[in-house]
Amino acid sequence: MNKTVIFGGTTEGRILSERLSRAGRAHLVCVAGTYGEEVLRESSCARIHIGRMDEEEMVRFFTSEEIGAEDLILDATHPYATQVTENIGKAAERVHATCVRVLRKPETISVRDAVLYSDITECAGALGDSTGNILLTTGSKELPSYCAAVSDEVKKRTYVRVLPSEESLMICRKEGIEPDHIIAMQGPFSESLNRAIYGQYEIRHLVTKESGKAGGFDEKIRAAAEENVRVHLIRRPGPEEGITVDEVWERFFPELSGGGEYLPSLVLAGIGMGSEDGMTVAVRKAIEEADAVFGSGRLIRDLRVPVKYEMYRTSEIIPVLERDRPVKAVVLFSGDTGFYSGAKEAAKGFRKWREDVPIRVLPGISSIAYLAAKLGETYEDAAVVSLHGKNTPADIVRLLDSVSCTEKTYALLSGAGDIRMIATAMTDRGMDGTIVAGTDLSYATEQIRSLSLDEATDFTCDGPVTILIRNPASDRRILLPVRRDEDFMRERIPMTKECVRHESLIRLAPRERDLLYDIGGGTGAVAIEAAALDPSLRIVTIERNSEAVALIRRNAEKNNTQNLTILEGEATELLPGLEKPDGVFVGGSGGRLREILKILHGKGEGIRFVINAVSLETLEEITGFLREYEVREEKVTQIAVSEAEKIGEHRLMRAQNPVFIISFTL
Repeated sequence: MNKTVIFGGTTEGRILSERLSRAGRAHLVCVAGTYGEEVLRESSCARIHIGRMDEEEMVRFFTSEEIGAEDLILDATHPYATQVTENIGKAAERVHATCVRVLRKPETISVRDAVLYSDITECAGALGDSTGNILLTTGSKELPSYCAAVSDEVKKRTYVRVLPSEESLMICRKEGIEPDHIIAMQGPFSESLNRAIYGQYEIRHLVTKESGKAGGFDEKIRAAAEENVRVHLIRRPGPEEGITVDEVWERFFPELSGGGEYLPSLVLAGIGMGSEDGMTVAVRKAIEEADAVFGSGRLIRDLRVPVKYEMYRTSEIIPVLERDRPVKAVVLFSGDTGFYSGAKEAAKGFRKWREDVPIRVLPGISSIAYLAAKLGETYEDAAVVSLHGKNTPADIVRLLDSVSCTEKTYALLSGAGDIRMIATAMTDRGMDGTIVAGTDLSYATEQIRSLSLDEATDFTCDGPVTILIRNPASDRRILLPVRRDEDFMRERIPMTKECVRHESLIRLAPRERDLLYDIGGGTGAVAIEAAALDPSLRIVTIERNSEAVALIRRNAEKNNTQNLTILEGEATELLPGLEKPDGVFVGGSGGRLREILKILHGKGEGIRFVINAVSLETLEEITGFLREYEVREEKVTQIAVSEAEKIGEHRLMRAQNPVFIISFTL
């Protein structure tokens, strides 16, 4: 084949043109109207011809372009454009060119209780007996036939969804459709957007065609089922003969791009707060050049692009990429891609799909930067926390710990519920301060409100919120965040005293995101103090005494400990089912120390151990284990602590039991 002509204006035609352009193959694209040109992009490879043609005009056009026996004509027009398809076929035959019909896949879901019609006129006649508003989604070309067949009363309750082109709007005006009954939007549309449109206009009847997946048929039908909208379906003309886009590529262009192997160019872009004014120039350009744009409903709602999809998870996007094969795809994320963004995980997901997929990441303006600018504040001297999508009690505690020692704390929140939780938790802690809440930032509906804690407990809004918490009474952060013995309830349960506890934790040397086991939890003092070092630590304490377990729970609640798991039972029974830890503290073993150590040794190398021993028998058991196993970084220290106790006019030193602290790496 020497020359290629594509009759398009459809998703299939656009995809074929994009693939040929990417492969460097020159071709000609014929579209009926200017909007077809808008959804394509003329390049050095793709030349676009605009204008409707009948059979004779097509023959003259083919002749002028010297299209003949060695050339290929691809008919990728709409499935319902039967007359156009017939004209293309006859004109191609007259110039002896090969003509191939490009098929659109039919709908993939069943349509229950739909009323079927052979054409729009038959459907229009049946709607005369209906009640309620009608949404016509069959396109502007069908509008004259529809309006000619319905009464004025039916027309008044008809809403039409058409392409946002001047041609479509002129047809609507000519047929007497009121401006507020015209929905000029580019699809495909998500299910949620369809539902919103049905609800907004109180639609009770949907008139549509079997336009297939590329035309958003599935989403229309699912939305109609959810909103109890009656479906009036214009059946496709009789079964067509032809081949799919992929089959065209494999049959006629096997030499291009490794036999049609698909590899898109991806852009992960931070769109800022969401409005167009908040986009960077680079992001706006990437969107304008994209063949498909993906993002949450809020981010893509106002974008005017050829194709957009309401989705942002790679598990949803990848099947669409494989099915529709856009050459350039943009995935939008709110705010900045490098600031608490889903872009990081998205990049991992796309790399897992295809290691060689080219990915470009574009930053955006974060809502925190925007809010700080609106307030005339800085954020270089503030704490920054994200609770967006993660507002567990542990996350709230982490935020409040930041607020308590920082005059300014910015936070990204999922919604108004997070503000209410924060305000309530601050009040419960006896904290003071104000919360500045920014909603709908960068939009016309933007609001920035300064709230007292009492006002914040009743705060309501829709959508994400960005806040600044001001705490003028903040205290400086303690550099050695240790717990004192008086911070714990003891009752009759043995407790590792603070001097021994602190030295033991120093020996344990916790690191960020470590998993630490505390065996023989007692009062929970060691586990709770370890948990307070960093919220990323995971602490598991094991205690067999139910009275001690209850005390650990009370001490954890008293100290606002969230990253602690309490297990009740024998360590020898529980440990085999637990994952390998990074560090283990043993304060009590119930006489089964060697068995406990053997179980942990079986989980792998590199575990750091700290064991407290009071009796010589326990010390002997440990030294025996050390002789039997090859350990590293072994250290044995005895600590003898005496504290002054005032008796009368004198202070007498009262000695505590000497404690051996044994540390090693196994």
